[in-house]
Amino acid sequence: MPRGQIQVVYEEPDARIVVMDSLTFCDARVGPGDVVIAGSFAGATAFAFALERRVRGLVAHAAGVGKDSAGISGLAFADRFAVPAAAVETMSARLGDGQSVFEQGIVAYANATARALDVHARVSTVEAAYRLVKAGPGRVTANAVLVERRQRVVLERDGGRVVLLGSTSFVDATNGSDVLCVGSHGGRVNALPLLVAPPRGVIFNDGGMARDRSGMGGLATLDEIGVPAATVDAMSARIGDPESAWHTGVISARNEAAARLGVLIGQPAREAGEAMLAPRH
Repeated sequence: MPRGQIQVVYEEPDARIVVMDSLTFCDARVGPGDVVIAGSFAGATAFAFALERRVRGLVAHAAGVGKDSAGISGLAFADRFAVPAAAVETMSARLGDGQSVFEQGIVAYANATARALDVHARVSTVEAAYRLVKAGPGRVTANAVLVERRQRVVLERDGGRVVLLGSTSFVDATNGSDVLCVGSHGGRVNALPLLVAPPRGVIFNDGGMARDRSGMGGLATLDEIGVPAATVDAMSARIGDPESAWHTGVISARNEAAARLGVLIGQPAREAGEAMLAPRH
């Protein structure tokens, strides 16, 4: 789907099922009657975008589950607000592709609120979505602020910085000389904002790679404009947590632009970030 698009696949007077590639697309178009199916990882930091809109239910991607089960940490987070949520099996659907999650996804994990609606492992996303339509209202208060948007500088050198960001959707014009270490998966949808405001380099999480190696799909997109990009292994760092990526991440994939700077598979993310930050001649 085009960036930012949401697709309504079912609608009745007080409920809808909406599909989107990223939960960062949750804006005024999304509201309390909606069951949201997204290509995002099912972590707390991703779910926060939808929970701020007080959605009825959520299905997203397990993204390899990963270190400390960060890929599905949103399930317990949603339970706190009585919002049913599920995550599809990593290899069943493409990361960053809401249509794939909806049409191909098979539920692997569900929270207690979802299980009470008979959403459980081995149910298709389509079946799960229609069951979640029956959910009652959650307990998210109006105007709740759940998304952490701040930027954190962890390294500064002449001519550039390494900046930690929860999501590539937070990138702005001030980041043009920065290497970004982000909590986002490396799917194409998360590379697209960087085409508008290209950084010096970027390090993502690979989200367990997922179907069709979609968890690193954005690396080739960034190669086209000469931006060095790499992913860290989902088992080495918590997806959604850029500090974890920076401190414990291990590079699992890189694009050609990053390889030319000496970024290596198996290298600590900190070393890769410093290589991207080094002066270029």
